[in-house]
Amino acid sequence: MTSEIIPFAETYQLASFSKEIPMVFNERKYDFRLMMPKYNFISERRYILREVIRLREMDLWYRGENIKASVKSAFIPNTKVQVYFLEHPYYFNNSDKNLYPTECVSDEYLNSVRFGYFAMAALTTLSYLRWKPEVIICNDWQTSLIPLFMQSNLVDKEYCEGVKILQIIHSKVDSSNFKITEYQKIGLNNLDFQNSVDGRLDVVAAAIPYCDHVLIINKDENLLEKYQKDPAFSEIIKHDKKKFSSYELNGESPENWQKLADEIVNIMEHL
Repeated sequence: MTSEIIPFAETYQLASFSKEIPMVFNERKYDFRLMMPKYNFISERRYILREVIRLREMDLWYRGENIKASVKSAFIPNTKVQVYFLEHPYYFNNSDKNLYPTECVSDEYLNSVRFGYFAMAALTTLSYLRWKPEVIICNDWQTSLIPLFMQSNLVDKEYCEGVKILQIIHSKVDSSNFKITEYQKIGLNNLDFQNSVDGRLDVVAAAIPYCDHVLIINKDENLLEKYQKDPAFSEIIKHDKKKFSSYELNGESPENWQKLADEIVNIMEHL
């Protein structure tokens, strides 16, 4: 699960990671599915997006109403890596340079609401595909709502039971700090809000207790150290050190991506 992939959408290193690592897994013959939002600026003609009949009208209960979710698919250009694109008429109606707006004119444009929909729709897609993964890889704060929904009563427990969660962290930004009222608006009323500060709770911190492992990617900065110094995370990390690991990504050559893929495989095999 990711919020951006080269060449469809790119604002930081997550986009290149989300292209290169799936390519490695595909080459190694893993049954690997890749999912991201269908932003309105992604050209269906240019990238040859096609309807997935089974996923055209999925029933989804979200924010107190029954809505229809839909998915299209395409391949990362010049690869055999398939991408599922989750659609919505206005949740992903933003510009390519402002994927994660900080100022919103209405609730529908809040990052918590938009990526809450992505989390719920992505989990719903699994049952419609009749495919249960062994591991769900959640990338950065944008997909951190997935483990929170998985432990709630808002999704099909059958497709969540026994599924492991690997959370991969690529950044540390203020956008991950949601208001408590935002969690409540998307149905997450039973979270532990004891670690909230000034009415806000970091979604990455909220998700960590429900993840089986957290891998922090260090590139050009010591991201793990940043998290260790943050009071919202320091106690969490101290409490369960074995759940955390970090990886030094020293470049984006094919060899670097192969080595990172080896690390991810090693983690998954021990979950």
